This record gives sequence, structure tokens and C-alpha cells, in this order.
Amino acid sequence: MLRRYLRYWREAFDFHSGAYRLDFWWVQIVNTFIFASILFVSINFFNSWPLATKLSGTFSILITIPNLSLFIRRLRDTGFPVQTIMFVLMSPSLLGVSFGILVSIRLVILAPIAFLIYFGWIIYLVSRRSAYWTPTLSKKQKSFYAAVISVVMILTVCFQVTALKHVTHEFRAAAQKYIQEQHQVNENRGTSVSSSYSVKNGSMSSSAQETDDNLSDASSGSSIPEKEVTELPDDSETTAYKGLTEDTIGDAEFGFFKVHGIWEQDAASLQWLQSQQNIMILTSTQGQGFGVDVASFSFKKITGQSYLSLDHVDNVQVSRIDGTYQDTTSDSIKAMTYLEWHMPDGHIRVVYLIAPSRALLNLIVKTLSESFRVG
Repeated sequence: MLRRYLRYWREAFDFHSGAYRLDFWWVQIVNTFIFASILFVSINFFNSWPLATKLSGTFSILITIPNLSLFIRRLRDTGFPVQTIMFVLMSPSLLGVSFGILVSIRLVILAPIAFLIYFGWIIYLVSRRSAYWTPTLSKKQKSFYAAVISVVMILTVCFQVTALKHVTHEFRAAAQKYIQEQHQVNENRGTSVSSSYSVKNGSMSSSAQETDDNLSDASSGSSIPEKEVTELPDDSETTAYKGLTEDTIGDAEFGFFKVHGIWEQDAASLQWLQSQQNIMILTSTQGQGFGVDVASFSFKKITGQSYLSLDHVDNVQVSRIDGTYQDTTSDSIKAMTYLEWHMPDGHIRVVYLIAPSRALLNLIVKTLSESFRVG
């Protein structure tokens, strides 16, 4: 049996001789056993899927030409002329054309059947008896070959099953670890929602620290005082805002909520701008939270924090931080609010709002809490 396999390599470039059925199928069995051994050793002893891939790929390249020559010799041994052999060699391209036709006429379901028919046809061709003289095997030789082939095939199956079990075990362990990590992250995020927010040292810009002592106190680690939002009477800005047409802004990732007026989103900064009253809204789904990330907008003065809920999202507590913002272009002081909450899936939502008056800002926040929806 070893001599038959070694002959396979010696005749790697022989495309003119013949090959018996036993030679052909024995080589296929041994090559399959080698592939299974590579997978078994690489996965179970070295725990390296990349190593198995590299070794299998290298071996596949090495046996390409010997397999082609063996296939041609087997066809020649069955008595096929050169023209028929060339047709068989070109048949994969014809199979591809057939698949394309089946797809074009929407009969993709027939593609597996066509492949099975083609594969069975190839097996039939290489399994035909030799058209020439074939040495007769004795019963003892047949028994020996049958025993060796059975042993090799059993070992091949055992190696493949063992490697597959190892891969399945590793995959389950990795998946379980990932799920546990995600669960821990979600728990940490959920805990952070109910905790008080502190403005860390250095989280605000240096210019804001120089202009306001209260912000310096907050940045040094003192907690932001809790202060309930008081209802303010409508001013001229709020009355004008209510008279504008209703619109909806947002995106599929963040969510959607209702506003008034004509809003446009800046392509560079992704800020939503309402030029009629010079209102700005910035939404985000990234970050670690207020006081951890560098804020997109720095408060000139923080007046307090409070909490609110969303009408259409259950079990969510929104943290609200109010203060003032100094416009860098006009130096005018505007009302500013920062909103932050975590969705039930653990993902963060962040909103910066800047408006000309506190009453108008309160109305926008109230509308957001009543109309915010996901999807």
C-alpha cells in the first residue's frame, strides 16, 4: 500500500499512463487521512486554527498537480479518448454556467441537485473498470486491502470528530466568556445611571475654569448639587417656538423626537441647528458619560442636576445637568442642558441642548421626554 502511494508522487507529471481503481481511491483515502491528521494535531496539541489552515493550504497546493495527473490517468485507463477527457476537465466551468442559468430563472433550489448529479457522474467515471488488463487480486490480498482501508478510514473519522469536538468546546467557551463580559459591562452601565455625577478635575476647558469659580469647585471633585427644575412662564422666545411647525429629528441609531421649526443637520459636526431662533441640539450614542469624556461643549456655569423619565421607554432614568454656555463667536451667554441615559440594552444616549432662554430649553427637554422613540 505504501508503494502505491509513493508511485502517486513519482508519477506526479505523468499524464499519459493509466491508473487502476485501487490506486486512485487509495490515494484519495490517504490524502484525506493526512488532512484529518493535520487538523487533529494542530487543534488538539497546538490549539492553533491558523496553523491548521496554513498546513492544509500548503498540502493542498502540493497535491494539485499529482491529483490532476492521477485523475487523467484514471480516465485514460477506463478507455476514454482525449476529447472525452478534455470535456470532463472542462465540465466544472459548464457546471458554473448551469448554476448561473438556474439563478437567472429563479430555480436556485435545483442547484444542490445539479451538484449532486455532477458529483455522482464524476464518481461513476473514475469507478469504471479498466478497459485494459487488470491484475487479479487473491482473496488474501483483498482482505488485507479491505482491512487497511477500513483502519485508515476509521482513524480519519476519529481524528475529524475529535478535532471538531475541540473546536466546538473552544467556541462555546469563547462565546460564554463574551456573554459574561457583555453582561458585566451592562451591569456597570446600569449602576452608573443611578450614581451621582461628578465633574472630574480637568474635564472642563481651561477658559471656562478661568471665568467661573463654581466650575472650578466642580472640577476639583465636588458633586453637582441636585436642583429641581422650576417651571418658568413663557417668554417671547418660547411663545415664538410654539408657533412654529412641528418636525421630527434624529436617526435610526440614536432615536427620534419632536421639535418645532425648520432643523438642518451640519454634515461635519452632526449638530442639529434651528436658525430661526439659533437653537442647537447635538445627539450621540458614544462615550463613557459626563465628567469622563471630554465634553463637546463646556459649561460656563453649572447650576444643578435633576432627573426625568421617558414616556415611551420603560425603566430608564435620564440625568439632566443645567447651566450656562458662553458662545465662542459672540460671547453671549445662553442656557445649556446636558442629558444622559442608558437604554435597556446598556447603550448610552447623550444630548447637548443650547437655546437663547431657560424657559425655551425646558420646553424642548419636556417635548423630548414625551416624544422620544427608538426606531
